Amino acid sequence: IRRLKKLMALTSSSNANEASAALARAQKLADAHGITQDDIEILDINESICDYWPVGASNPPRYMACLLQVIRDAFGVDCILLGGCGVSFYGLYNRPELAAYTFEVLGRQLIKARKDFIKTQNKRIKTSTKTARGDKFAEGWIIAVLNKIEKLARTAHEVELAERWLEKKYTRTVTRNARESG
Repeated sequence: IRRLKKLMALTSSSNANEASAALARAQKLADAHGITQDDIEILDINESICDYWPVGASNPPRYMACLLQVIRDAFGVDCILLGGCGVSFYGLYNRPELAAYTFEVLGRQLIKARKDFIKTQNKRIKTSTKTARGDKFAEGWIIAVLNKIEKLARTAHEVELAERWLEKKYTRTVTRNARESG
């Protein structure tokens, strides 16, 4: 498929003979292996799996869903939760790798800041109240991060490619809502 992609790139050559020869070879190769144009376009999508998932639940708390959304917007990628054990980021070029690394770093910082905040709460407060306050603190922490980043605009073609890649790679996906704080 990669060879076919290179041949397709040669079809836009300024040399007419080279372009027509590349197109003929590409069509012959595609017919021989049953490869469609869609398969070639999807090759531009890369995936990076981040094994870091600190909350251990299949439906994440709201602050973790917000962090994922911030990273998706910042890097122009999409993500999918992998059964409560990690996150898969997918998109064009090296963006998924950067998003996965950023998620791991910011996720660790967020969890540490949330735990430190909960420790500062009065010991006489119920645990559920401390947890709710910690969740709200985490949401505020993410808003502060959001104010410091620039969003990467994605084209409609990039979004469409990512959707087609997701349908092809993960045939059974389920949409889950984040649980509310508290």
